[in-house]
Amino acid sequence: MGLIKFGTDGWRGVIARDFTFDRVAVAAAAAGQVALEKDAKPTAMVGYDRRFLSREFGVEVAKVLAAQGIRVLLSKQFCSTPCTSFVARREKTPLSPMLTASHNPAIWNGFKLKGPHGGPATPEQTKPVQARATELEESGFNPSRMDWEEALGTGAITEIDATSDYLAEVKNHVDKNVIASAKFKVVLDCMYGSGAGYLKALLADMGIEAVEIRSDFNPGFGGVNPEPITANLRPLIDLVRSSGAGLGLATDGDADRLGVVDETGRFVTTQEVFPLLLQHLYEDRKMTGDVVAACSSSIMLPLLCSQYGLKFVETPVGFKDVCAYMIEHDSLIGGEESGGYGIKGHLPERDGVLCALLLIEMMVQRGKKMSELVNDLMEQVGYHAFRREDVHTTQEKKEEALRRARETPPDSFGGIRVREVSRLDGYKAHLQDGSWLLVRASGTEPLLRIYCEATSDKALDDILASARKQLLDE
Repeated sequence: MGLIKFGTDGWRGVIARDFTFDRVAVAAAAAGQVALEKDAKPTAMVGYDRRFLSREFGVEVAKVLAAQGIRVLLSKQFCSTPCTSFVARREKTPLSPMLTASHNPAIWNGFKLKGPHGGPATPEQTKPVQARATELEESGFNPSRMDWEEALGTGAITEIDATSDYLAEVKNHVDKNVIASAKFKVVLDCMYGSGAGYLKALLADMGIEAVEIRSDFNPGFGGVNPEPITANLRPLIDLVRSSGAGLGLATDGDADRLGVVDETGRFVTTQEVFPLLLQHLYEDRKMTGDVVAACSSSIMLPLLCSQYGLKFVETPVGFKDVCAYMIEHDSLIGGEESGGYGIKGHLPERDGVLCALLLIEMMVQRGKKMSELVNDLMEQVGYHAFRREDVHTTQEKKEEALRRARETPPDSFGGIRVREVSRLDGYKAHLQDGSWLLVRASGTEPLLRIYCEATSDKALDDILASARKQLLDE
């Protein structure tokens, strides 16, 4: 088996060790061959983030695809993942590569594929690319590359401004007048990612001057993984508190995920943001449709769906499965615990920028602070606390924990009995009091993830401690 392996969100690897120019070329050739089998004269959009060598990897991909006779649109500068997906849908490209490792550490890079629907390539679309990449890699195949100057001169590769039209599209999905009337200060944290300047420009166009931090070019991400979680957002939290801002918003390395900080400096969990967006779409905007969520998402979602009379659908972790459902059904919102949400009428793709604007819109329309919106949510569906623990352990211990969960699962956690078990993705225990615990191996990093949502802070601590003891002997 080769080293090119597509997981929950594309193929990722450590730069120079796993993720090399030769392997990227093979992955591009595999995607190109599969695209040519679907369309005799296909187009491909190639986007890339601000990671080390992302532009260079993007050019390599473009030259390989051009050599195959594929018309290539290459972003002139770094762009977000949803931006690449937007162009992929507009141009109806069979498969479009995005060079990014999203929230992974700086030494990683990645190769995502976007489909003609404007979202992650579905499992059915990715499967033949994986098979072809393995075949080519194991055979020692060395793809042809078109000369860069020749490709530009003949129009085989065209460099485009992918950002402007995408931002205009995002702006069409919010009420600009409502947002323009916001009376609170907004702080934006780009985490050195490819969303730099996006929200600042959109808000400025609506007459709101926002403060932007960590927006300069820093492929090392300041020594912090570009994942918008509490531990990585200290500069944002501190500035929100010291400046008296009403809201802090952070986007991850490729701007498809969103992190939120309220006016007190508290990190609003992704499990709270998802149902808040659902509330806004259904209650304020009067929109309907199915709600699609990865199995690591909050129990608050099905509780709201029950109140609203909406269908709730659960998928394995990974937005490609959420997207696969969204493109086949009338879906209001789809998302996952990691902070990425797709909105009806836009793209079947996570978009941190659009969701950030929708939260501002919700605050203004309801005339409430972010902390008040969260309190209102808890009053509507009951208090819920969530925590995800990423366990860096040995492969042996990880496999043993998964084996125990699979073969000899505990009958209780933290003194609360297991009511039902789901194996949609890993091991998920639904407990008698409405709490739940999920244990699964990460599809993007070498670690074990333990997720828990409970009806009290104490229960949360007790359930997680019990899970570590029973599954990991900790």
